[in-house]
Amino acid sequence: MSFSATLKRELFNKEIENKEEIYAELFGIFISKDIISEKGVNFSTENVSLAKRVYSNLKVITEMDIYLKYSMSNRLGAHKIYEVKIIVTKNNKKEYDKLLKKLFSHKNFSEEKTEHQLAGIIRGFFISCGYVKSPEKGYALDFFIDTEDSATFLYYLFKQMGKKVSHTDKKSKSLVYLRNSEDILDIIFLIGGVTSFFEFEEVTINKEIRNKINRNMNWEIANETKKLSTSEKQIKMIKYIDSEMGLSELSGILRETAEIRLENEEMSLQELADLLEVSKSGIRNRFRRIEEIYNSLRESNGD
Repeated sequence: MSFSATLKRELFNKEIENKEEIYAELFGIFISKDIISEKGVNFSTENVSLAKRVYSNLKVITEMDIYLKYSMSNRLGAHKIYEVKIIVTKNNKKEYDKLLKKLFSHKNFSEEKTEHQLAGIIRGFFISCGYVKSPEKGYALDFFIDTEDSATFLYYLFKQMGKKVSHTDKKSKSLVYLRNSEDILDIIFLIGGVTSFFEFEEVTINKEIRNKINRNMNWEIANETKKLSTSEKQIKMIKYIDSEMGLSELSGILRETAEIRLENEEMSLQELADLLEVSKSGIRNRFRRIEEIYNSLRESNGD
């Protein structure tokens, strides 16, 4: 089972006692799918858990008749379609208008939303049209929303919460997405995926540790390679000088430096400086002078 499916299963098993949060969750589900009209609610899904949740939540907040049924669809292979319906009649019109007013009050940005409202709205969007990638593969929380208006609402909701959110179009859907691991963790915890939160966090921490180890190893390898490259160049110059004029012709300081380098091929400049009890800039200056002698000899020999 995918990480996304595991999280949704956890959320479907989460019971909500706060009525305001139930309204908020239904609002998120309904506007993400654009299934509310003057004639009523006509919600359909292949997910039986989602259908049962919508049905049971509606039963909590309204006394109107709610219909739940399923049918078989042969499109792209035989599968069940579950439908939850509220049909508007003369008798329930006032009750339906009252329900819509309560649901769509959550669309108002002028009033600060409670944590229950935020949790409900985002959970509704997620269980209806959300997807979260396994943290082992990367960090991605996506919402594939039916209408531009609803996608814009969710985008600005995340913005208001201080999240790093993006909004684009993908095929026939509007896509709202998060790519920051901390933001994704915050959202998973907010909507009630506590177990999934800890699983995601553990993977994230382990990945960061592995990445840090790899960065340190790469840094050490790069430094070691640089050290060996510098040493090889210096030894090449010293051996050339020795073959052309002899190291005995060098000044005492340069001869000492050359001999120490030949005896300690794997040492870094800092280690050589410590051995000779001079500064790092001092040892560099000595090798610059050795390089000048090397270049002068090559020019004289026409190399």
